[in-house]
Amino acid sequence: MAFAQGCLLKLEELFCLIEEKRVGRFSALNLSNSRQKYNSLDLMYSCKSFRLFYKESKITGLEISISKKFFKLAVERNKIKRRIKEIFRKKSLLDLTGGVIVFSVFRPFGELSYSEALEQIESAVKSFVNGVNKK
Repeated sequence: MAFAQGCLLKLEELFCLIEEKRVGRFSALNLSNSRQKYNSLDLMYSCKSFRLFYKESKITGLEISISKKFFKLAVERNKIKRRIKEIFRKKSLLDLTGGVIVFSVFRPFGELSYSEALEQIESAVKSFVNGVNKK
């Protein structure tokens, strides 16, 4: 009986040490990844529907981030991505910037009609471009 309890204590101590190391590694990895992701991005525009970030680059581009938390179905996420890409292509908004725009979408964006989304994105990019040109 005493032997079994002694073994259990040693196993618990070993398990706790291993778990502490895993948690330490995981948190260090997450912190370093989040710093790398967001250090290079500048928040240029924010509203309840979306946020625009700017990344310095020689190549102009568009990155769209849509969370599964807000839009569960892939069909919805793809529809929103197509809508955003079409707006940027139609109004040639990417030509105005000299880098990469990171477009982060939130739940209220899915409820906007195409024309409302067009107006909001166009005004956001124009204010965004004015902010970039001032720098």
